[in-house]
Amino acid sequence: MRYAVIAPDGELTHHDGDLDWDAVIGPEGKARVRLPGQAVAGWVNDVGLYFPERYPRNVVGSCVLAALGANVQPYAGPAVFTGWNPEHTPLGLPEIESLPQPVEHLDTVHGDVLKALAGQTPREMSPSWAEQMREIAEHARTAPTPGITIRTVTLR
Repeated sequence: MRYAVIAPDGELTHHDGDLDWDAVIGPEGKARVRLPGQAVAGWVNDVGLYFPERYPRNVVGSCVLAALGANVQPYAGPAVFTGWNPEHTPLGLPEIESLPQPVEHLDTVHGDVLKALAGQTPREMSPSWAEQMREIAEHARTAPTPGITIRTVTLR
């Protein structure tokens, strides 16, 4: 399977082969990040924000996910990108697929985010887009970790 990873340091790498979710995302479990209108899904550690020593905030990954249509929020640890086909669900086939080829769009968005975070305006983007990416990056760095509510459930 073809997939890509944005590490917490911002480096984007492409991979072919089996995806060991526990090794890449972490043993706590993966959470899908919805990317509306894309044939791609993002994946992050389900509880990464609660373990900042193990899963540092992924500022570049948070910006790339937002630029691809995800909710604006901080994401921690590696961000993984796979192909996604929701049409497979009714047929009982897997939704997770290889990243579609070519992967140029992900590479382009990643490069544009890096330029914006370096204070530049990417050639195909507006200055307001670059400023928005810088604001998302600041949010990803500084937003508080969300709380968890635990409730006791009594079974009858």
